[in-house]
Amino acid sequence: MSIRQWKAAICQAEPCWFDKVAGVKKTIQLINEASQNGASLIAFSEVWLPGYPNFLWSGTYRENMPLVQKYMQNSISAYGDEMLEIRQATAAANIYVCFGFSERVGASLYLAQVLIGPDGNILLHRRKTKPTHVERTIFGDSTGDSLTTVVDTPLGRIGMLNCWEHLQPLLKYHTYCQGEQVHIAAWPFNAKWTESAVEPYSVFSEANEVTASRMYALEGAVYVLVTNQPLSAEGAKLNSEGQGNADKDGFMLAGGGGAASVFGPDGRQLTEPTDPLFDGLIYCDIDLDKIDYAKTLTDCVGHYSRPDLLRLVVDDQPKNYVVRVSDGPTNTPYHTGTSGETLLSAHEKLDELLAKKAKKEATS
Repeated sequence: MSIRQWKAAICQAEPCWFDKVAGVKKTIQLINEASQNGASLIAFSEVWLPGYPNFLWSGTYRENMPLVQKYMQNSISAYGDEMLEIRQATAAANIYVCFGFSERVGASLYLAQVLIGPDGNILLHRRKTKPTHVERTIFGDSTGDSLTTVVDTPLGRIGMLNCWEHLQPLLKYHTYCQGEQVHIAAWPFNAKWTESAVEPYSVFSEANEVTASRMYALEGAVYVLVTNQPLSAEGAKLNSEGQGNADKDGFMLAGGGGAASVFGPDGRQLTEPTDPLFDGLIYCDIDLDKIDYAKTLTDCVGHYSRPDLLRLVVDDQPKNYVVRVSDGPTNTPYHTGTSGETLLSAHEKLDELLAKKAKKEATS
């Protein structure tokens, strides 16, 4: 059954930096708060757990090694205890949760997102296609199955991208082509631009959370839920530990930066601007029927397109690290199972095993 009108909760909250235990606790608190306030969905920021690694932009490789180690130790498995705890809390709250986290697989990290349904099942699991600039010093690329960015739900077709994926024209177009109606734009901390800034305007929140997110709404004629992370003075201190020459006024340590909002399918901002240090949730009513008003004017993957002239070629199949000549299983920590297994199918296998275990324990 389709629900045409519902309330969304958008998270503008500071992560529990480098602390996955506290991070899980705060996540569950916010999930419960959103549910108690009548929200049907809550959206968290990019790598909300254990927080975006701001330190990568302000310190040297040598200075950052202790922070990198701490960050890895507080990243989580998509199939581990922390995720299971969040899934159970999601089911108890009867809400949809879009959750960003640093996914650890063996000794590798990925900028990951999942959409958890109100029954606690994972409906979508993807990784950032290409980490941005210095992010590539600790995060790996996604596989082809992460091009599945939209999933059908009773709340509509919900999609998600991370940060500067919103500056990738082909990736955006591919997401629009999946019939998206509500988009979660997950951003990290980005400072406000100032005249004294030495960095390009493109790295500041006005260019990203505001301009890029609004443009996404205009192009796709979709609702865009913009979620990001404010940065306190204490958070900046934690993210610059051991950095002798860190620029405290640089765009990744300046503080503030909260810019959560919602844009409608015609590009209008539907929420009031927040205080840059506000820590909590903002709410917005979603009405899927209003998408039609925008789509009648511009549907860039429908009547306002020319696929006979311009079209996109996509390879969305995950590739295994080891390919055997035989048809036997290929087991790696990245995709455990047979050739072509996706991130989502691995969750389904795990759920089957957990269900069998619970049934066995109940009868013993």
